[in-house]
Amino acid sequence: MEFWGAEVQAGKPLIVRPDENDLIHISQASLDFKGKKGESALLFVKVDGKKLVIGSLSQEKCPQITFDLVFEKEFELSHSLERGNVHFLGYRSPNLDGYPLR
Repeated sequence: MEFWGAEVQAGKPLIVRPDENDLIHISQASLDFKGKKGESALLFVKVDGKKLVIGSLSQEKCPQITFDLVFEKEFELSHSLERGNVHFLGYRSPNLDGYPLR
């Protein structure tokens, strides 16, 4: 198991490609805010062409959020902020059990 982290900039979705036989576990997202006070950010993940909301962040009320998300194949992270970044943290581990996400 090893640390994994990614910074997703405003307007620049990030494609993540786990290595073959690896899993990416995302456990937290935090806000690096540079926008208007009171603005919030929707967090998205896109897998198999389906874009889903996985949470929201707010500078004043909820600057970070926890998850237990596991990915074995390519996915895309993005957010709705026009200014500012979102940091996603977690870890990478080997897929020892052949963990299927299908």
